[in-house]
Amino acid sequence: MSFFADNLNALPGLEHAFGSASNFHKPTNLFCCAQKHGANVIQVGDADESGAIAGDAIFTRTTRPIGIVTADCLPILVGSKKDKFVAAIHGGWQGLAAGIIENSFLAFIRENISLEHLQVAIGPAIHSCCYEVGKELVDTIEQAHGHLWRGRQAPWSRVRTESEFGVTLRRAPVSHNEAWVDLTLYGLYLLEDLGVGRMQVEVAGICTYCSGDEWGSYRRRKHQSESKAFQYSWIRLREC
Repeated sequence: MSFFADNLNALPGLEHAFGSASNFHKPTNLFCCAQKHGANVIQVGDADESGAIAGDAIFTRTTRPIGIVTADCLPILVGSKKDKFVAAIHGGWQGLAAGIIENSFLAFIRENISLEHLQVAIGPAIHSCCYEVGKELVDTIEQAHGHLWRGRQAPWSRVRTESEFGVTLRRAPVSHNEAWVDLTLYGLYLLEDLGVGRMQVEVAGICTYCSGDEWGSYRRRKHQSESKAFQYSWIRLREC
């Protein structure tokens, strides 16, 4: 099973997929960085060795397929209606707080990529129905970006939300019930602050914890006895 974003499917000359743990199909010569939950952005070419460069965002103007690995974090894929360019961003809470989205889009701007023509897709990730965190994590994201949601709904809550998706597994058990984080909403606020409109972004309605065991979830693996599982999300420009 894979998820495909309609907005990226509509872009000519581009292929992508948000793969599941049960579907490891991916392109040959796929470039993945050595992910560190940081804010380093990499521009890659045809000859770069996969896994040899540390970073959490990749972009290219070549036809080399690029991708990231996730098991609850946000997989973010980016294409353009105008520019020959694609990107893949790994968005865990640490990377989001450290500035991975800002650094990525500033790198795009330096390459003269037009933000108004971008199409962004946020794939399957853990959602606030299952992502319980402690006060320290909330304090970190509030210090980093709390100004973005002043007077609006914060991307975290003291109250657990009901799942908005088709739940086929049990939701995460409650631990201390301190706070529940919505990584997707956090990412949307960061994109909005950079000038990427909500109409440019598609969000997958899939929680990796409770939407089905075909999705790998680091958090679910901590709570239940199951083998390590994760998913590849990838994107590429087609060869002419």
